[in-house]
Amino acid sequence: MDFPLAFLLRPAHHSDMSNRFPTFAQRRRHALIAAWRGVEDGPLQNLPTFSAADLVGKIVAEAGIGDRLKLEEILSAWKEIVGDFLFQHSRPDSIQRGVLMVRVLQPTIHHALAMERPRILKRLQAKLKNLGIKDIRLKHG
Repeated sequence: MDFPLAFLLRPAHHSDMSNRFPTFAQRRRHALIAAWRGVEDGPLQNLPTFSAADLVGKIVAEAGIGDRLKLEEILSAWKEIVGDFLFQHSRPDSIQRGVLMVRVLQPTIHHALAMERPRILKRLQAKLKNLGIKDIRLKHG
């Protein structure tokens, strides 16, 4: 099927982006810029396409928010496991080398959580298998 020359000269639209090979207009632009710079006409780059799923992990790692996302998972599981009252008086603060650090506001809450720590740990490990929580440490503050 032959296309008219006007079709090849028209600017690329978003619907044309699925084809990553350079268009006639892109090749012509590249040749003009190479001539203006006084360099040889090198090859056009055929850039690989990436999906959003390919980029999300890399962006999260570069931004350093991976730990924050883990903590959000832990917070939702913590509220479900310990209940509303204990959740209001304690918060998972960080996870370091598999140890979940939990801030506790009052000594009585500290005692209650310390007594239930083995049960809470088992439920957290069952619910959040991919985080590798090995222990829970309670601290005041």
